[in-house]
Amino acid sequence: MNAIFNDQPFDTTDVGESVKNLYGRYNDIIDVFPADDITDDMLLHFCDWLAEKVFFIEIVATTEQDAHKVFVTMNDRGLSLTSTEMLKGYLLSEIKDDAKREKLNDIWKDKVLALKKDDDKGDETFIKAWLRAQYAETIRETKAGAVNQDFDIIGGSFHKWVRDERDKLGLSSTDDFELFIMKFSKFADVYKKIREAENTFAEETKYVYYNAQINFTLQPQLLLAPICYEDTWPVIIEKMNLVARFIDLLITARVTNYKSVDYSTIKNYVFNVTKNIRRCSVEDLKTRLKAQYENLAYDPAAALPELRLNSFTKKYIKNMLARITGYIEEQTGVASNYCNYMNTQTKNPFEIEHIITDHYEWFTSEYADQEEFRRWRNSFGALLLLHKSINASLNDSKYDYKLSKYCSNEGNIYTESLGDQAYQNNPKFKKFIADNGLGFKPYAQFGKAEITERIQLLVQLVNLVWNTEMFV
Repeated sequence: MNAIFNDQPFDTTDVGESVKNLYGRYNDIIDVFPADDITDDMLLHFCDWLAEKVFFIEIVATTEQDAHKVFVTMNDRGLSLTSTEMLKGYLLSEIKDDAKREKLNDIWKDKVLALKKDDDKGDETFIKAWLRAQYAETIRETKAGAVNQDFDIIGGSFHKWVRDERDKLGLSSTDDFELFIMKFSKFADVYKKIREAENTFAEETKYVYYNAQINFTLQPQLLLAPICYEDTWPVIIEKMNLVARFIDLLITARVTNYKSVDYSTIKNYVFNVTKNIRRCSVEDLKTRLKAQYENLAYDPAAALPELRLNSFTKKYIKNMLARITGYIEEQTGVASNYCNYMNTQTKNPFEIEHIITDHYEWFTSEYADQEEFRRWRNSFGALLLLHKSINASLNDSKYDYKLSKYCSNEGNIYTESLGDQAYQNNPKFKKFIADNGLGFKPYAQFGKAEITERIQLLVQLVNLVWNTEMFV
């Protein structure tokens, strides 16, 4: 207001949305009503109109706490405020001490500003995930005509849910409301760490990053579930990693059996897991996650021979090939290239390469018909990752020419393993094979028998990459 009154520039970079709106609308007034075009006579007419047509109502609140209660009551009648603002108003209205209320208000505003920095709805997305992770007890049944429950209501007007369920949340005294806001602050920091781990690869939180690459949107909810308000950051990171590893295993177990991991399909299952691991100790969390995974009864040896490339599996197979190739690189003393394998924003991204060229007429002696040919060609064991430009250049090439490219600097350790060169003067790769009893071998030709062997190798590699060692 001082800047406006004194006609000075005002920096809106680190201010709240309300301040930005006020300043923006004032500038709109300047644009619509230039000072040079407004005369004193015009102002007199405007004053008459204002006095006759506009009603000013004064509402007196004897304390700041009462002011917050008036704010919540009035804005619960349909004015356009977000659920976050309404929740803040409600929580602050229950805090009696003015100094504490002001301090908590500042904390809330700072956290909301940080949450909205990269996402306009970041504050609401966080609060929904937090309330579902830590407090929700029920979810709508999947049958027709079922009634919305905690999980579903939180997805809408979560401020009303908090007010209606204050007993469930343990909100009775002013101290309870103070603690709830402090928990909001702590979990907002954890959520920001999760978002950071999803967007930027770090060895410390690599499983969080892996899951984000295939857009598993329920991850934050699950990761927040076992966290306790009293947890230190090392404990929080350990819990995050354990849950992220479970999600990693869950995704692989489902998609290799052609089961969706989309939000609508899996939200009820994820919610039940959320409740099962809520506010667990690290050791208890390990036990519960291991039991959850064992209940899936996943068998790569049964699933992978049936896994083929199609519109559903494409992004998951690419991720699996990237993970497997990156794992082999790490185990043989080379930095994992996983991030590059998954990066689609470059001019020459990696794509899935079919080892068998799409010319059925070349292979009529081995495949009975085109349908059988397509099934084998799209098999998990007949796929690799190559740069888009190399992939395109090999469209009409036969296996012997493709193999020369696979084994050049245009390939990677997994593509190179199809040729003799990978097994010569490569002691680390040979040791990796021997230590794990892996069925790597070169192939001079590539047909049904070779694909079958390659699938068995992938079963071994999947068991290495996706294991439950973290839960022991």
